[in-house]
Amino acid sequence: MKRSLARNVLSVGLGTAATLVFSWGLSGCGGAATESGDAVVVTEPGSTPPAAGTPAAPAGGAPTPAATPAPAATPAPAAATKAEGWGTLKGTIVFGGNPPTQGVLQEKGKADKDPQVCAKDAPILSERLVVDGGTKGVKNVLVYLPKPTAVNEEVKSAASKAEVVFDQVKCVFEPHVLGLMAGARVTLKSSDPVNHNVNAKLQRNSPFNSVIAGGQTSDFTPTSGERGPVPVTCDIHPWMLAYWLVLDNPYFAVTDDKGNFEIKNVPAGTQKVVVWQESAAFVTPATGEDVTVKANEVTTKDFTIDPARVKPAK
Repeated sequence: MKRSLARNVLSVGLGTAATLVFSWGLSGCGGAATESGDAVVVTEPGSTPPAAGTPAAPAGGAPTPAATPAPAATPAPAAATKAEGWGTLKGTIVFGGNPPTQGVLQEKGKADKDPQVCAKDAPILSERLVVDGGTKGVKNVLVYLPKPTAVNEEVKSAASKAEVVFDQVKCVFEPHVLGLMAGARVTLKSSDPVNHNVNAKLQRNSPFNSVIAGGQTSDFTPTSGERGPVPVTCDIHPWMLAYWLVLDNPYFAVTDDKGNFEIKNVPAGTQKVVVWQESAAFVTPATGEDVTVKANEVTTKDFTIDPARVKPAK
């Protein structure tokens, strides 16, 4: 009788254990199931799932020795931020003092070189700080986003295919400050009947010094964004000076003669905005100032140039 009872207990115990093991294997008993390829590896509650590709212990076999813990995996890089809409950034750059008088670089009829063309009808004035007498708006100021959080691909494509003209008129570069995107073709032009040369002191693109004969043109296409504005000079006429800013994105503008700027299709959110002016250099920090752009709206942000930051002309 005792042997029969013991045999029944043993049978029940084994059957219950088998049922529990089967049930735990399906439900995990609160443990996590981790996919490894097409297999599902079930882990005990509180244990760490084995890394993908680690062989599981054989069913019904002896437990495998504890493995040395694998080093923590390096986190995957965060995905690129997507813009939650696009907005327009506009504003005015003003001078915080009395408008200065433009200096004279070459007097009328007395140019140091090619006076039959240069300063023939009017003096050539300095453009390093041009301030409107009424609004105090500053001309030729660069406003740009060095590292936008996102880029509108249609706008980027259009900017990279733009054809830009950089002319030389009456021994003055036109425009004085040029913003463009890498990939855009620049037509170097001389509308004067005398020779000029374009000496572009680029850093990330190959610097060049091209002679442009009177009435002729030449092409240049930058392939990389520059670290910041770079000077462009004419060695034949030393007073001639301009600045180029080449960017890897389409978010830049140059202020008009009233100091106004506008940049469209800017990614919504907080952006770093840089303001640079020839005589004062960086009006904002060189890395930019935070400006929050609202989606589907016009965000207005004005900047003021402190007169104390203006450096004397050399």
